[in-house]
Formats: sequence, C-alpha cells, structure tokens
Amino acid sequence: MNCFDCQGLDIEAAAVAVCRTCGAGVCHRHAHARPQVLHQLAGTGLATRPRAARRMLCGTCTAAESDG
Repeated sequence: MNCFDCQGLDIEAAAVAVCRTCGAGVCHRHAHARPQVLHQLAGTGLATRPRAARRMLCGTCTAAESDG
C-alpha cells in the first residue's frame, strides 16, 4: 500500500500506518501519532489506564481534530 497523501503529490512512498479515522495509508512523513486514553471497567465505574495508547492519524484528520 502506498501513502495516500504522497500519491496526490505524484510521489510513490510506502505506507507505514493506516489513519484510524479515515483509513488512508500514510507514510512516515504524513503519519501523526496521538495519545488515546484507555478506559477499563473497574467496580462501579470507569477507570483510566495509567498509560495512554497510540493512535495514528493522517494530516487531514489531525487538522480536523485540532480545529475547534
């Protein structure tokens, strides 16, 4: 699979991740790692895990999340 963003620039680059939001393949230049807080049922309510997980996003989805 090739990077979707590079394809628009007529560059062929292998994808190293898939955007969690839109599913586009992204290369190492276009991939953005963001933390994701994990929750686990614990007794009577939710408890957050001590370490955040990682989720990969493309540049478009990263920009869309930060607009607001």
